[in-house]
Amino acid sequence: MVLKNVVLLASVALFLGACGAGAAEIKKREKQEADLEPMNTEEARDLYIRNCESCHGTDGKKQLSGAADLSVSTKSDSEILHTIQNGNDKGMMPYKDLLTKREQSGLVEFVKTLR
Repeated sequence: MVLKNVVLLASVALFLGACGAGAAEIKKREKQEADLEPMNTEEARDLYIRNCESCHGTDGKKQLSGAADLSVSTKSDSEILHTIQNGNDKGMMPYKDLLTKREQSGLVEFVKTLR
C-alpha cells in the first residue's frame, strides 16, 4: 500500500513538473518573439495544419468530433481568440498554454481566411 502511494505521488509530481515546464517554455518563446513581426500567412497556415487541420480540415469544413465549420463562422476576432485560448465544451482543447500570443494571433487571422 505504501509503495502504491509513493508511485502515485511520484507520478503526480512528474505530471505537474511537466505542466510547469510547458508554461515556462511558452513564456520563454513569447519573450523571444516580442520584437518579431506578426505571423505571415504561410507561418499561420503551417501552424493551423499542425494544430487544427485534423479536426477542422484543410478548408475549415471537416467538423470532426463536433468541430465548428470555420468556413461559415461569423465569430469576431476576440471570439475566435477566446475559443483558441480556452477551447469549448464540444471537445476543443485550450491552447493558451501551448501557443504563444503571436501564434494565437496568427491563427485568428488565418481562420478568417477560411470564410
